[in-house]
This record gives sequence, structure tokens and C-alpha cells, in this order.
Amino acid sequence: MKYFVLDGKSSKDFSLRISHVSRSVLPEIRDHYEQIPGRHGSYLFPQPFGDRIVSVSCLLKTHEKSERMQTITRISAWLSSDRKRMLVFSDEPNVFYMGKVKSSPNFEEIFTFGKLTIEFVCDPFKYAMEAQEILFEMDSNSVQYISNGGTAETYPSVVIQAAYGEIQNPKITINDKYLLYNGILTPNSSIEINTESFLATKSMERDIVTTGAYDTAENNILSMIDGEFGALLPGGNTLAYSSANGRKARIRLVWQERYL
Repeated sequence: MKYFVLDGKSSKDFSLRISHVSRSVLPEIRDHYEQIPGRHGSYLFPQPFGDRIVSVSCLLKTHEKSERMQTITRISAWLSSDRKRMLVFSDEPNVFYMGKVKSSPNFEEIFTFGKLTIEFVCDPFKYAMEAQEILFEMDSNSVQYISNGGTAETYPSVVIQAAYGEIQNPKITINDKYLLYNGILTPNSSIEINTESFLATKSMERDIVTTGAYDTAENNILSMIDGEFGALLPGGNTLAYSSANGRKARIRLVWQERYL
């Protein structure tokens, strides 16, 4: 029997039987077309994807009406949320959606059955269940190749660790976009650059090594980063590393593959 799991709870726990699922093949396409006088056709202005809509029709069968209404109360509490949550379908076990109920579903009683349709507004992409992680020991001015098995671009988290001594002004380049840290990494300290959340943070070790204390005010070092946040594209990608003093670094990448 087909079922779905929302925020860790299964539709089977509420005696719901799925009768129909509608999942758009692509997220909303929001491209803009401009008609040019004197020219055939139109000029395309491509735009980022919009939301993805997922609709689930369910049947609920209980022995008594009172039991049915109690179950609906439980379902209402389960569906209610002020944030997007993980949504998994049994026929797509290797991916998940991030979605939120769009509007209150109507509950219709038909003899001993109840019927309701739940519509979710989801992120444009589906996400792989398992995160990808790779570790490189990289000399300055070296390049590594990375394969992204998803069908959409994704934004990794990059950790640069001074595992081989002090690093001055480390720089990483993902494909054609670089990020340069205008600072020094003391031995064994690290910085983490999250290209999905546009965050850059120092590790706790850098203050403990230099001053014996941890300054939480320096958690965010985004002001010390120059460049652009690069994405891993579907298929092959390059990661380049260099430093001002030519020091080798340990670099870890973590990313979630995404699918159209």
C-alpha cells in the first residue's frame, strides 16, 4: 500500500489510504518572454524555478463516526505547522521533499468513509536522503574533480582545515567562482563556508590556540570573505585550492544532491 511520511509520522499511523498522488514533473516555470517589435517570436528572460506543488488524495475508514472524528482531530494536529517539513513517499524512498500544507483540506464523509485532499507547497527540488561527503588533502595551487549525481545544482558546505601548519589567505574555487578568506588559519584550526546559507564561520580551536578562550562574537566571518558562493552543477565539477604561503590544507565538502 502506498503511503507518505510527514515530519517522521506515516499516513498509515492515521489509517489513511492514498487514492491518488499528483506530483508536478517540474517545479513552476516562471520564465518571462518579451515581444520585440519587428522580430519574429519573442526574447526569453529565464527566471529561477518557483515552488513545486504536490497533492495527495486520501481515504479514511473507521468503524464508528466518533472514532473517525477523533482521527481527523489527530490528523489536523499532524498537518499543522508554521514551517516546511520533510515529506517522503513510499514509491520514492531515496528522496524527500520539503513542504508545507498550502491550505486547510476539506473533510468529506461518504457513508463509512472519509475523504480529504492535502496540497503541499514544496521546495523546487527533491533532495537525496543521504548527504555526500568527500575529504581532500590538497597542496596549494592544486585541483580536484567532483562528481555530483543530482540533476540540479546544489550548494555545498566547505571546511578548510590547517592540518599541516598555518595557512595564510586560503582560497577555494568551485568551477568558476572563488571564495577568499582574508585572514590566517592557525595550526589545526579551520573555517567552514556554507554556500547554501551564505555563512562563513571559524572553528573553536583558533581562539583556544591563540588566546586560550573562545570568542563567540567571531562566529560569523563573512565580512572577511571575498568572492561568490559557487554551486556544484550536475555531473563533473572542479575544486581548486591555493594559499598565500603555499601551505597544504585538508578540505572537506558536504552536499545534498538535488533532483528536478
